[in-house]
Amino acid sequence: MNQPKQTIVHVITNFAGVGGAEMMLARLIQQTQDQYAHVIIALMKTSEVYAETLAQCQSCHALGWNGINTLSTIKKLRVLLKALKPATVQCWMYHANVLTSLSCIGLSPKPDIFWGIHHSLASPKEESLSTKIALAMSKVLAQQPKGVIYCAHSSLQQHQGFGLKNNNAQVIANGVFLDKFQPNPDLHEPLVIGFAGRYHMAKGYPYLFETMGLLKAHRIVFKIAGSGASLDNPEVKALFEQYQLDAQKVQLLDQVNDMPAFYQSIDVFLMTSITEGFPNVLVEAMASGLPCISTDVGDARFIVQGIGSIVAPRNARALADAILAYAGKSQAEKLQLKQQARERVEQNFSIESVSGQYMQVWRAAQ
Repeated sequence: MNQPKQTIVHVITNFAGVGGAEMMLARLIQQTQDQYAHVIIALMKTSEVYAETLAQCQSCHALGWNGINTLSTIKKLRVLLKALKPATVQCWMYHANVLTSLSCIGLSPKPDIFWGIHHSLASPKEESLSTKIALAMSKVLAQQPKGVIYCAHSSLQQHQGFGLKNNNAQVIANGVFLDKFQPNPDLHEPLVIGFAGRYHMAKGYPYLFETMGLLKAHRIVFKIAGSGASLDNPEVKALFEQYQLDAQKVQLLDQVNDMPAFYQSIDVFLMTSITEGFPNVLVEAMASGLPCISTDVGDARFIVQGIGSIVAPRNARALADAILAYAGKSQAEKLQLKQQARERVEQNFSIESVSGQYMQVWRAAQ
């Protein structure tokens, strides 16, 4: 007779956007649904974006949290957890961590709670008021959970420096489905550099455009993907005109839905961010056989490991020089970098490897 699967309840702040935490949760459920029954509780809402994942769950709940109704949301969460009686609750993001810990005070039986932190804390002063409150409460409650899982080594160091102390803190990187991302065996002529990131201060768009301006005389094509990466965005249009770029050589693609195809259409991946935690795009790009030229933010250096270049943030000249250094390599050297990039992800960032680490955490708590 088959043993019933153990239930893991996931509490996530919001399960509607396409951020790193949401995507990692979706991948984790898809990979481990044979071993565990999963329940998702979104403090805010769920979205059709994750319809496939939600269909694989035992149940899913959206509590409609909006900040003002925090006390009633904690009460709803407590009632749900009391009814579900899970042995293990895996949280995703600050607000979910805090509200789950508050909702379980005095609960019997009390589940083993694991916090999940998927955020860089390079500059706490620049966070929103809501995040600042969640961080202050996280500091107070940090001893409550059974453990804290960070998605990046840099994030763990930053939060411990901030005062968030827990004796069972560890790093589990984000993972990708290797079969989804496949290397293109060919190199493009002329060289194609790809960038993917929504239009946001953190992504370093001014430095991206300055880099493209420095290289506009060279035979290099840039493909820029991300929500807001369009001439319909007045700020992007201003940058495009400031550096007098050519629309044939700088292709602004806005939101791209088929990212595996995007990666196959480029030779090198460029990341110009000024802050990151664990940049998933670098792992996806390397899984697609792409060497990466990235700023030294978050866990970029750990991910890239010399298969490409790491340069200081906010330095367009260094980014341009790294691109020219790659352009000067022989075809054999470029093909070797392609192979090394794929192998690095196969060995360290496959969803099989990452989900195995999560399951090990959950099992150790039982």
